[in-house]
Amino acid sequence: GGMGTSFGEGMILCAGFHMDKENRVSFGSEFFDWVMTFIIVAILSVACNMVGYGGMLLESIPGMLIFAAISLAGLTVKHFIPGNLPAVAYIALIGMLVAMPFSPISGFVIYWANKVALMAVVTPILAYAGVIVGRDWREFVKIGWKGILVSLLVILGTFFVSGGMAEIMGRIFGM
Repeated sequence: GGMGTSFGEGMILCAGFHMDKENRVSFGSEFFDWVMTFIIVAILSVACNMVGYGGMLLESIPGMLIFAAISLAGLTVKHFIPGNLPAVAYIALIGMLVAMPFSPISGFVIYWANKVALMAVVTPILAYAGVIVGRDWREFVKIGWKGILVSLLVILGTFFVSGGMAEIMGRIFGM
């Protein structure tokens, strides 16, 4: 509500969803919410990386800043390009482009990104999503068992297809 978006709405925007045209807020307000969201996620992710995966504080920070910069770039592109392509598509595209061998910064990006464990980043985001779902449990239950079943199948399908693609690419590129 109000002039800006809440952190929850910021996380939804970060997840690749967008608000409809009549509820769209100013870029400055969205950008501020995105930055605040990334600061919270970065702090929690660095803590998870240190505690759960043995990462070092100073080694984790550059990787998190790279992730935040790529995400902010993707969200900015989404804000200014018309259409219904989700922000996560722009974020993934930018991330792939900066990590490709032809990119002049790929070595830097890959080196520092490898200092942050994937699960260290995913854990606080999923925890936050759990809090949001828990807070809106009545709304979630209204989806019904069919919606919940479809959601679970989509999550499982995404997991297995991603794992399969990673396996294929790993074999192709000898990883």
